Amino acid sequence: MKPTKRTSIVNIRDPRCGAVIPSQWTLQTQDSQRAAAEAALSAMPAAPGLLCFSLFRGLDDFTLFLLSQWIDEPARDAYIAVSSKPRAVVDEALPNIVRDWRYPSSFYRSFIGDESAGLGCLVVVRQPLRGNDHQIQRNWVDTVIAALESQVEPAPGLGAANFFLSTDGTHVLNLGEWKSADAHRSWLSRERRGESSEWQAVLSHPGAVSGGDVRRYEFLGAVEPVESYINK
Repeated sequence: MKPTKRTSIVNIRDPRCGAVIPSQWTLQTQDSQRAAAEAALSAMPAAPGLLCFSLFRGLDDFTLFLLSQWIDEPARDAYIAVSSKPRAVVDEALPNIVRDWRYPSSFYRSFIGDESAGLGCLVVVRQPLRGNDHQIQRNWVDTVIAALESQVEPAPGLGAANFFLSTDGTHVLNLGEWKSADAHRSWLSRERRGESSEWQAVLSHPGAVSGGDVRRYEFLGAVEPVESYINK
């Protein structure tokens, strides 16, 4: 494997990205949260097709959100087949990590808001869905985007909402780019989503089931290959 290098640039909407591996870990303390992030960044190899591997720290708990972006699904799946090796390195350093979930996914659609907002806070919405139907996934996302587009005033501080469909058909992940955690909290406190028929359609969507969550994160660090494997 070729080496990786640290980077502070994360592009959730990288047009080269054809597949992702999003996952969530839970740690016991803030110190172990940061130590686990550092161990994961150090252990990540420059696998063929890797674009970027990013780590985000939970602002309201001791979770980590991990996102690896890949040129396509074959490259992603080839890494998954050998991912036990870097995982073992991390577990040796921190044996008490709880790996809550991992859903290999592909990008579907984005809602673009204020692109000048930046990525001060990443809001991860994990929505489980009934069965394993890709059409239900797409329909749920389309319903949410229709609700976002119906708002008279765009959500202040929302740069973009990026929707990814899990390969197994069971989940949708919305990676929201927000200016700040306070901007997201302020939007939620307004409870404007329940005031329109479009948001009611989201809340009553027949494909949605309970068990999802919404978490806020701040960027900790990222790595990318020193030399690109793309098109090699």
